[in-house]
Amino acid sequence: MPANDISKSKIVEVQRRLRLLGYALGNSEIDGIMGPQTSGAIRKFQQDRNLLATGIIDEETWQELVDAGYKIGDRLLYLKNPPFRGDDVKTLQLWLKTLGFYKYDENGIFCEKTHKALTEFQKNMKINTDSILGGQTLQHLKSLKRIIESHESSNYPYIRDFSRIKNGEGFKVIFDYGESINDISSDINYFKDKIYICRSIAGFCRDILIHKGIESDVTVHQDDNLSLFLIDRINFANKSNADILVSLNLAFCNDPDANGSSCFYFKGAKSHSITGMLIANLIQDNLVKEAGMLDCRVHGASYAILKETVMTAVLVEPAFISNLSDKEKLSNTEFQIKISKAIVEALLHFLKE
Repeated sequence: MPANDISKSKIVEVQRRLRLLGYALGNSEIDGIMGPQTSGAIRKFQQDRNLLATGIIDEETWQELVDAGYKIGDRLLYLKNPPFRGDDVKTLQLWLKTLGFYKYDENGIFCEKTHKALTEFQKNMKINTDSILGGQTLQHLKSLKRIIESHESSNYPYIRDFSRIKNGEGFKVIFDYGESINDISSDINYFKDKIYICRSIAGFCRDILIHKGIESDVTVHQDDNLSLFLIDRINFANKSNADILVSLNLAFCNDPDANGSSCFYFKGAKSHSITGMLIANLIQDNLVKEAGMLDCRVHGASYAILKETVMTAVLVEPAFISNLSDKEKLSNTEFQIKISKAIVEALLHFLKE
């Protein structure tokens, strides 16, 4: 949602949360006005959280602001529905991961995997196995804090079983596209064009992989517009039993000359996805070499599509739809197929290696 569409009370709440987190708002402080100081503080917060720094409060940024308000020890944590989420959960996951009990991304959501990891930690420490973070369990973790902070966190997520690739058994890739954080800057025509182009590229990628004998799917179904929304796509992907997710998006910039391709993998506070980084680099290299795109490099990020999905995930932005030259090429079927082949060849190279 663009900043000027947010109510004054919502801006006050945003400013209050930013102030509590230590971000400077200038002389005006909490006044309910989305001025340059507040926009700057939002951009700084987004940068610190590995989000796209727009200075605008979109849904993902708001969720991060809420999550950032919880520190470990503020509340008891346990498995419930809907689940607890926040930085306290993220810290718990990071600590358990560093100790070897949790092998996934620190997404800040107290899920079944977090529940099992906490239970295993309690069993290992021979303390009350109630699967609740608080009291004795929290004290034991804090006593290990020096050890935890002196070690790099483990990397994740793991491909479940590489031997299945060699044996040709049930390996699955899922492609994704839909609304994204960039769409707050673009108009409805750009959004429609983006969806059409990304849908075509996803379809070509899926068909090529199926022809190669690799199971493939797409998170979005053409007869269900709701699936364009991020939460629906994440839920669909997590139920798909896929091993790799490739999310497609087209970059947008107010500078009409901005061009080139970028790829993203998950990067957290102390850890990152090794397999995600590897796949992102392979795809980026192919887009530069085979599709002739300017290299805007590979980046670690904390977007929801990367951190809240349970498989190795990468985000691919092959070009800028806001660049008229790029948009014209993207509208060409042959160029879409060239991008699709570059992505698929990178995936096949990864699986082969």
